[in-house]
Amino acid sequence: MFKINLLANNEKYINEITTELSLWLGKEEQKIKKTLLNGIKNNSYPFTIIFENETELIGFYMIVKHDNDHTNYTPWLANLFIKKQYRKQGYGKILVTSIPSYMQRLNIKSLYLHTRLNNFYEKFGWKKLQKLDLKDGIIRNIYVLKGDVRK
Repeated sequence: MFKINLLANNEKYINEITTELSLWLGKEEQKIKKTLLNGIKNNSYPFTIIFENETELIGFYMIVKHDNDHTNYTPWLANLFIKKQYRKQGYGKILVTSIPSYMQRLNIKSLYLHTRLNNFYEKFGWKKLQKLDLKDGIIRNIYVLKGDVRK
């Protein structure tokens, strides 16, 4: 049985997510953990959405206010992650297709992301907006996903 849920509803994975993000982003674990816990405590950014089976974390993504973007766009999809042993099995697709329902749940009308992947997010309704140059030699594009948010 697989479940997708807000981390706030199941904090047992906070240390594992903190470690993964620290390795991936090269940031201090304590700072990452503090940021995650503040989001949970205040029911605010960052929102972390987890994908789990009965026994373990499969992956997660975050919705953050800004993602090193240097733009006025907000909020952003960030840190979409699938554990190595679960990659190339369709779990990323399952996680990405959960995004619109969490946008609605969190009352988000538009969500942005930047990525170097071409043609992946378009399959899920994302529209390319513009290029993003972070001066690191990596070519990225900014995408937007418009939600069907009902008041």
